[in-house]
Amino acid sequence: MEQPPQPPGGSPPQDGAPREAADRPQRRSPPPDATGDEAAYLAKLREQRTPVAVELLDGSVFRGVIEYYDRDMIKVNRTDGGGPNAFVRKKHVRMMWEEPPSTPI
Repeated sequence: MEQPPQPPGGSPPQDGAPREAADRPQRRSPPPDATGDEAAYLAKLREQRTPVAVELLDGSVFRGVIEYYDRDMIKVNRTDGGGPNAFVRKKHVRMMWEEPPSTPI
């Protein structure tokens, strides 16, 4: 008598019990959405009042210090008198960099 073909992954247990966890292939967990590095960097910039420049996707640049940040926004207080303080959505930021400290004349 001919044996029926084996299903993929081996034969099912004979007693009807579920397969052991060791028998199943390990599934990878998805990568985390955030590592926490961005929040730590923004906290450092805020605490040290480091001057930054924030360039938006449309090319406009805001310069100042970070007063507030959360998951979606950054508040930049302008120190050069170049306009009002700005709440900027992170999804509109092309890049951000630290500005060299200005030397008073």
